[in-house]
Amino acid sequence: MDPYKTLGVSKTSTDEEIKKAYRKLTKKYHPDLNAGSKEAEKNFKEVGQAFELIGNKEAREKHEQASDFNSSSQQPRGTSERPFYYETQGQQGRYNNIFEGNYEDIFSSMFRGGQKQAASSDNHYTMEISIEEALEGSTKEIILPNGKQLSVKIPKGITQGTKLRFKGHGEKGHKSTGDAYVEIHFKSSKRFKLEGLDLVSELPISLDEAINGGKIEFITIDGPIILTVKPPVSSGTKLKIKGKGLGTGQSRGDQYVLINIMLPKHIDPQLSHFIKQWSKEHPYNPRAEVR
Repeated sequence: MDPYKTLGVSKTSTDEEIKKAYRKLTKKYHPDLNAGSKEAEKNFKEVGQAFELIGNKEAREKHEQASDFNSSSQQPRGTSERPFYYETQGQQGRYNNIFEGNYEDIFSSMFRGGQKQAASSDNHYTMEISIEEALEGSTKEIILPNGKQLSVKIPKGITQGTKLRFKGHGEKGHKSTGDAYVEIHFKSSKRFKLEGLDLVSELPISLDEAINGGKIEFITIDGPIILTVKPPVSSGTKLKIKGKGLGTGQSRGDQYVLINIMLPKHIDPQLSHFIKQWSKEHPYNPRAEVR
């Protein structure tokens, strides 16, 4: 493989020109943009290999020396100073990207840091997990740029923004190998809303339960409990369940239950008549306190 031809650059191209060509081709052949294309996958890998060979001045010098010494097509790999890329194994396929948003955001994340990142032997990854996975703990697989799998064990109660360090899983340098850092972020959840270490969940209740109260089974992150709703209660009321949030031990957050009164889809005429009559005899203004 001719790395210059693969990247579409010349031997006189600058580091920045080579890096620009590499980024452009990486985006063009990225597996997430070419789902199911074996050719794109092959080109994507070749572009990465080419950049390893000529991505910086030192690597190019080694490549040229090796080319002069050995005219065969099998060329030694240069020092890897390239920006990283990783994939995750998931139900959507081998290249199930964990980023959300448009692809411009994906690639800005991939290449952020510029020369500073290229000079470092550490690799930095971002992994999105569900709040449920954070609460229960989980294990996920990352494929490193060298093709090896890295098992990422997510401890129970991990908080957003935590960085997990994996020693010796970064880029190989002249004298040592860097580390891999995985920064944890949470996906949005229909079941939970995250407020710091606290979790907020909605609990729909009936008109009868709002007026007369009741005991309602509610699923917390640690399993079901019987929640006592004391009457009268209005929509928007928050009930606190201590120690059922994120985190561990004494630093663990709480879980809040947000009450939402739900009326039946079809109002019975008898109920409607009763409410009208009752309201005439017991008038009150629910908006008096918000004026």
